[in-house]
Amino acid sequence: MTAKSCRKVSFRAFTLIELLVVIAIIAILASLLLPALSAAKLRGQATACISNEKQLATAWIMYADDNQDRIINSGTDYDTAKSKIPWRFATPAGINLIINRSMSLETIDMVTLQEGYKQGGLYQYAPNVNVLHCPADLRINNKAVTGEATASPGNYVYGSYSAAGGLNGDQNGADWGPTKIIKLSNLLHASERYVWIEENDPRAENLGWWQIYLAGTAPDFIGTVCCDSGASWHGHNSTFGWADGHADDHHWLDAPAIAYFLSNNPGRLPSTSDGNPKAPTVITAPHDMLFLANDFATMLNP
Repeated sequence: MTAKSCRKVSFRAFTLIELLVVIAIIAILASLLLPALSAAKLRGQATACISNEKQLATAWIMYADDNQDRIINSGTDYDTAKSKIPWRFATPAGINLIINRSMSLETIDMVTLQEGYKQGGLYQYAPNVNVLHCPADLRINNKAVTGEATASPGNYVYGSYSAAGGLNGDQNGADWGPTKIIKLSNLLHASERYVWIEENDPRAENLGWWQIYLAGTAPDFIGTVCCDSGASWHGHNSTFGWADGHADDHHWLDAPAIAYFLSNNPGRLPSTSDGNPKAPTVITAPHDMLFLANDFATMLNP
């Protein structure tokens, strides 16, 4: 054996300083990557949400095509005066035969909503109950309560979308009266009028349709106020389904609107349990309120 082969091999270990430097570099890289991963997750959820609203928008058009151009009842109750079914039922027939005592309140709520959609007028055109839920809508993490929730973070909610009230063809009610658009052919700017909107109501499942109280005239609509809440589950964005069948997302610009749309405090929305009309909510959001008003369809803004 030579002297060279007998030579001991020595290994130099990391010093504490070197180890801390490596850990710091890893932490910096993680801090750079996590926001990107979070943004990618939001983008993926928004894509799934846009797909849901596109399916609903397409089904909405197909229903009108099969019903002499008449827009579907966009509420959630049966229109007894005109014998028209809604796009979904808030209280579906025979639901007590479907639910059982072993189900949690949250499961009962979800099953009721899905069964109401199956019995409604759009299911045959978009036969997928999962189109009702946006994956970024975190209200499914809440506990279900009986009646309207009164404390933050609010009630369990599965349904993420509501129909715009002005396109409420077969639904009775004093909210819009003769200004509601009855037939699809009366809609002159279909690509610029939304049918479906994300609604963040922390009290319970969305009932009826999504409302906004228009004031003034186009293109300014000065004085317009919200009655129902929008949503901002995709960063500072929200998704919309439009009357020509396309769907996309919209970026909110006004901080008060974003805060309002994100809030899960049930107290920010007026109660309707006594049957009285909702009181409008004034938001200092000139850009976002103008967008919502300009693209909200009625016979005065078709």
